[in-house]
Amino acid sequence: MNGILNLYKPAGPTSFDCVAAVRRVAEGAKTGHGGTLDPMAEGVLAICIGKATRLIEYMDEDSKSYICGCRLGLRTDTLDIWGEVLGEDREGAERISRSDFESAMEKFRGEILQIPPMYSAVSVGGKRLYKYAREGKSVEVPPRNVSVFNIKLLEWNDELKEAVFELECSRGTYIRSICGDIGEFLGCGACMSSLLRTRTCGLQIENSVTLEEVKDMSAQQLESILLPMETALGHMKRLELCEDRAKRFVNGLPSWSVGLESEGLRAVFSDSRLLGTARDGKIEKVLAP
Repeated sequence: MNGILNLYKPAGPTSFDCVAAVRRVAEGAKTGHGGTLDPMAEGVLAICIGKATRLIEYMDEDSKSYICGCRLGLRTDTLDIWGEVLGEDREGAERISRSDFESAMEKFRGEILQIPPMYSAVSVGGKRLYKYAREGKSVEVPPRNVSVFNIKLLEWNDELKEAVFELECSRGTYIRSICGDIGEFLGCGACMSSLLRTRTCGLQIENSVTLEEVKDMSAQQLESILLPMETALGHMKRLELCEDRAKRFVNGLPSWSVGLESEGLRAVFSDSRLLGTARDGKIEKVLAP
């Protein structure tokens, strides 16, 4: 069984919980996921089965899309409403209008410097940030460049001072941090109140299946709805080989790329069949039998 499951992760279980549930249906086949979702977040989670697990490292390179809720006037240690409250500023939030929020939101369009939240899996000094946070320790977290390609306000609740916006962003972008930074820019604080991932790894929410639906399937039914492995490599440049070069690629012969324009990372195909991946003319992974 090889392929990718477009799973709708519900709020509550971890991404690993979802992987474990799918693995049971897949009768123990090797299973992993691309692009972790926090437990209380919902939406598209790419579950890789069999040989597709070897592509996980490439899948997260593609951009992702989210719909996010942001509540003004509330600061928490996790930058979301499920964390410990550090402070409230209802009076400050009351002064914020829809146009104020839209103006602040636009400040985070494009390439930005972002500091990952303390409750995250980012490593500093060989240790995950959330472990420092749980121990009550503070460490300096270096900022990093991320990109917000599009951001748009969808809803504004003037009574609750809560916004719902959608955005498309690059790998490694923390939506919680964007909410917190918008709140600091406005001077009243803010935290994320909901998160729905609508697109990741080439998968769209409209075509996802729920975890409960998967749990009721047989292994054969699960296999029948898996997407081909190349689904997750749509963001990569494609290299099509003739039959002779394909045989050399599958057999690991360096001559497969002689005379080809093969710079950079490529998804390698022959007769529309995914063979594997290559970088700068050198084989990285062979997936074809």
